[in-house]
Amino acid sequence: MRVRAFCLGLLSIALNGVARAEVLYTVDESQDALCTVDTATGVVTPIGSLGVAYQFGDLAYDSSQGVMFMVDGWANGSSTPSNLYRVDLNSGVATLVGSTGATSLFSLTFDPVTNKLYAAVSTSSPTAFYELNRTTGLATYIGDPGVGIDGLTYLGGSNQIVGLYAGPGSLHVIDPATGAGSLLDAGGGFVNNCGIAWGPSSNSIFSIDWSGQVYQFDVAAGFARTTLWSLGGPFDGLAFAGASCSNPVVYCTAGTTSNGCVPSIGASGPLSVASSSGCVVNVAQVEGQRAGLILYGITGGVAFPWGSGSTSFFCVKSPTQRTAQQTSGGVSGQCNGALTLDLRAYLAANPVALGNPLNVGTSFSVQGWFRDPPAPRSTNLSDAVRIPACP
Repeated sequence: MRVRAFCLGLLSIALNGVARAEVLYTVDESQDALCTVDTATGVVTPIGSLGVAYQFGDLAYDSSQGVMFMVDGWANGSSTPSNLYRVDLNSGVATLVGSTGATSLFSLTFDPVTNKLYAAVSTSSPTAFYELNRTTGLATYIGDPGVGIDGLTYLGGSNQIVGLYAGPGSLHVIDPATGAGSLLDAGGGFVNNCGIAWGPSSNSIFSIDWSGQVYQFDVAAGFARTTLWSLGGPFDGLAFAGASCSNPVVYCTAGTTSNGCVPSIGASGPLSVASSSGCVVNVAQVEGQRAGLILYGITGGVAFPWGSGSTSFFCVKSPTQRTAQQTSGGVSGQCNGALTLDLRAYLAANPVALGNPLNVGTSFSVQGWFRDPPAPRSTNLSDAVRIPACP
């Protein structure tokens, strides 16, 4: 019954301000059991036993593979290395990936930007931040965040890794390249051993701790903390199972035009399913007065040479959608032209276009194409940008 009670608590999160589905998972340590709640339908479903011991561990959903990972913390004692598991979201059963080789791993998160799984040490010295191999479980040391990190989450919008320091309840940004930590928010007071997870629909970090306290940190309000309720413990580990909402990421290589221009693509932000406009793609530094267009696909990126002698690469995996032709403007022979498209408005106005109906989690690969008569194939291409669809 305690598993169901906690899930009902998470259902209250959904009903009190989450406009779209956020599926949150946690572990009831009294039963070593997993549970979930579907915030779209209000259906509460206790899942089942992990089948392994779990103490002060954490959960992280790898959105690139659709896999829930788990570290078991102190399941086998404080001096024994923590293990990495895969968790079946249908049965709750945990399957061993392997030993991490590192002790006291209390926190875990997946970063969709670096496509890596990270873990951190808490309640032990020295503190540390690791990358975990998703095939073997082995931990590779990155650095020391300076504090014990009891919960980790990826924070979309700012594309940051955020950790919670149990005790003072402070939030810290962790640099995934160095492991260094910097204070984000001093916190609102004591938090027990816990798990944290960012929910993209509410743009909040939720926390559940070993005492059963559920907190919400409102990102837009400067991480203001609200105590939602007290459930009674012990609970630990928290994860959002869905596509993480990251900022657009530029990839691939732009070609150099016949006049020495190197076009550069960017996007104003992710696509919003709830909006009808607002994701503006801009290709700058295009040669002036050139005909061109913006094209996109939804099956990933590639890097195919555009042609013999060309410095451009075709960066969008087929099938592709070409948008309407436009003129770059600017001055002929100079690098002050541009191609622009509000991708969200385009999708809203063209219901049969590739990518419709727009769903949270779809990733758009977008690139600029334009005429350049003296160049190989008489055309050139910009670099590309990957844009996620978010709530």
